[in-house]
Amino acid sequence: MRGRRAHFGHFINRGLRDLGFWKEPVYPVSPPTDTMRISGRKRRGVSAVVAEVVMIAVLLVAAVMLAGITFGVFSFYYQPAEVYAVGAVCTNAGNATICQLTLANEGLDDTSTSGVCSLQDGSLMSGSVVGGGTVPAGGSLSDVRCVALGGSPTQGSQISGSMLMTNGASAFFTGTLD
Repeated sequence: MRGRRAHFGHFINRGLRDLGFWKEPVYPVSPPTDTMRISGRKRRGVSAVVAEVVMIAVLLVAAVMLAGITFGVFSFYYQPAEVYAVGAVCTNAGNATICQLTLANEGLDDTSTSGVCSLQDGSLMSGSVVGGGTVPAGGSLSDVRCVALGGSPTQGSQISGSMLMTNGASAFFTGTLD
């Protein structure tokens, strides 16, 4: 016999193994990839379903936050000043058109005129506010005038206008040129 079989120890080891005295060495087996043994306890990783549910929840929260920023969903309800114009009387003096009116505020906050107004009788005329000021909450401000230069409206024509407030609102009015 040649090689390993030729030597006598092989026959003894084989005989002892057959009798149960000698066993083949047991080599450690690497654990499966999804489990790990720590201190005798089995620990599992996060399943794919749980990870996907968490990702969807995070995505929904991010989408709601983005919508809130973009569309103002999370803005606080704030009742602004609600200003409207009453009794507009318009006159023409040379090349200036003047509309005199009273501003009333039905809101809960005071607001002021910004100094900018516009009149329209077919053509748009930019103007300035004369006699403006603060319109108190639940109150009114009288003798406010919108003076616009240019244009030549005829007597009896319908004039519409708007007056810009400091809170961003506008008070719209219409009047007939006397």
